[in-house]
Amino acid sequence: MMNTLLNLYFKLPHDRSLGIVSKAFNRLAAKILKRLLDRTVPNHLLKTQTKYPIGVNREKRDKEVIISFTSFPGRIEDVWVVVECLFRQTYQADKIILWISESQFKGIELPKLLVEQQKRGLEIRFVEDDLRSHKKYYYALQSFDSSIIVTVDDDVFYHQDVLKTLIQAHKTNPNEVVANRAHKILFDKNGHILPYRQWRINYKSPNPSFLYVPTGVGGVLYPPGSLSKQLLNIEAIKDLCFHADDLWLKAGSLLTNTKILITPNYNQEFITVGKTQNNKLVTSNSLNGGNDVQFKKILHYFKLGNLEQYRLEK
Repeated sequence: MMNTLLNLYFKLPHDRSLGIVSKAFNRLAAKILKRLLDRTVPNHLLKTQTKYPIGVNREKRDKEVIISFTSFPGRIEDVWVVVECLFRQTYQADKIILWISESQFKGIELPKLLVEQQKRGLEIRFVEDDLRSHKKYYYALQSFDSSIIVTVDDDVFYHQDVLKTLIQAHKTNPNEVVANRAHKILFDKNGHILPYRQWRINYKSPNPSFLYVPTGVGGVLYPPGSLSKQLLNIEAIKDLCFHADDLWLKAGSLLTNTKILITPNYNQEFITVGKTQNNKLVTSNSLNGGNDVQFKKILHYFKLGNLEQYRLEK
């Protein structure tokens, strides 16, 4: 039922198609759908676990596909629901790794439902450094540089075809980062980057571009070599963009001259699980200009200029 409802939801007209009417309707639909999924999906997942004894691929592939993500104490109770969605993908990953900080979870017992998922393919790896959201890619990029790495978030209901959609696009565009959701950087008449809040949110286009910024919530596929190892600088992460992993990763793909391809499937905001949104960064990062400050620092640090060279790309 969840996937059927999500199919219908993602086919709703985009906010821009009918203006404020469409935006209001979509928000109402998302609110209603969230309530329905929160009430029904967890119980359904528990009742049907035996139908999915193994949640990862066991057949040999040319390149491993690794789903990599992180979480923190404020969300950990609901993470098992996200993992269950990942286990039931129509295209299964070879590894699903949850990276969590030893210091954050000191004295905290992990939920039993999450721990038990290790028997079906989940890997829980404790790491020393608390890199917050950057843990989703940092250690995977270090350890699996010849694998396809797919980052996801820890707080949404994932449709069963999310990974399949990314893989299909990757097969026809093997050298590009593939995102189910991304924003487009916009410029003013003088060629300066507009504030983050004025970018094209959840932009859709069949053409790859350097100007798209993938957002991890929808799932992002990084082919081997698509991210610069210059990203693996803990001091720089903490100093420049501790709260903006998406922007840091964007710089990583620019440094390798890699374009972003956006899939057409997921036209709406992803539906969050339970109470996970009680802890979020949207206010400080987006509404209060935190993303603009961090992005400016990132571009300066990596000597990427003002992205003027990409503004008029075809």
